[in-house]
Order: sequence, then C-alpha cells, then structure tokens
Amino acid sequence: MLEFIRQNSELMQIGASLTTTLVWLVYLHVLLRGFREQRRSSVLINRGGGEDIDARCLVSNMGAQPAYLLDVLACIETDEGADVSSVVDRRELRREELERATEMTGQGPLPSGGYVDIGSFKDIAKRADSDIRLDDMSRRTIKLIAVAATNQASHIVAAVREFDLVPEDNSVSVRPRSLEAKQLRSRRSRKQVRKALEMLQNRSGTGPEIAAELQNV
Repeated sequence: MLEFIRQNSELMQIGASLTTTLVWLVYLHVLLRGFREQRRSSVLINRGGGEDIDARCLVSNMGAQPAYLLDVLACIETDEGADVSSVVDRRELRREELERATEMTGQGPLPSGGYVDIGSFKDIAKRADSDIRLDDMSRRTIKLIAVAATNQASHIVAAVREFDLVPEDNSVSVRPRSLEAKQLRSRRSRKQVRKALEMLQNRSGTGPEIAAELQNV
C-alpha cells in the first residue's frame, strides 16, 4: 500500500487539489445563491381587515432593499371583457380634507418590511370605474399588479395577485385565488408590465388593449 502511494503520489496530490477546488466552487456557489436570494425583491399584495369588499388592500415590500411603489394596476374581468386602470391614487378623497397632499396617492418609497394601504377593495373597484352595486352585481375577478423600482435593479419589479369578488347575501366577499402574490421576475413578464404601464400613462391604448398585454403575466 505504501509502495502504491509512493509511486502515485503526484496523481494523488493532483486528485486532492481537484477535490479541494471542487469543494470550494460548490461552497462559493451556495454563498452566491444565498446572497442573490437575500437581495431579490419581494412585493406582497394582501387583503386585511376583513373578508368583504370593505377589506383593505395592502402592498408590502418584503425585499432586503427599499423600493419605490410606482403604480398599482387593476384589471377587472366581466362578461363584457377586461379593462385596466391605475388605482394607486386615492381619487375618492378630497385634497382639502387631507393634511398633506401626498396622502392623495399610494405612490412613494417603501422601506424593507414596510407597507402601504391603497384603500378598500370597494374603493379600488370605484377607481377602476367598475359598477359594484350589490343588488345586481355578478361574480367578477380583479387582478392587481403592483409595480415598483429599487435602487439595485436596472428594471422594474412587479407582483400580481387575483381576487374573486363574490356576491353573498347583502355583501360581497373578496377571495384571493392564491396563497401569495406571484413575483414577476422573468424579463418577458416585466417587459409586458412596463409596456402596459407606459400605454396607460401615455394614453396610447384602450383598456382592453392594455388588458390583453397583461393577460399572461
């Protein structure tokens, strides 16, 4: 055995060096992956304060970096089709009733772990020009897309979550379709959201056209 080791010492040293290098490469990969996961953005869209249409809609930043909430888009699907509106501004409030003009909008910086209340689901439906009369309302779905920017990202970050508005007796229940918001991380989906946001802000497309752009995100 000793003679075998003596005769193949160089090969064994090379093998040991390669094994050590491989271990360090795996370790480095694990460290880099953990670092990327910590730096990755995470935007949540939650229902709070109840389960009916008066429940609040909260947008939270759970990423490690601060973010700036640019807009919240609402796509409401009905029997007649889909339409998209920006619902981040609190248009139901009067400016003279507020202490600060910034309270008119949900836009603004969100620290890590911070959140903003963009209003009740009833307010959101009204901002989207949707008829929510309880006496003749049919079941419909509202897709919310929160769009934000971070100082570490060269592209926008976004998340989407769908809620069903279901008439029940004398109220309307808000039921999320998924446990949490879907993070839009692919280049294609972020490009679609950017294009839809630009079309909406520039008024270069109709609601159904913008809704079609967001159909698969």
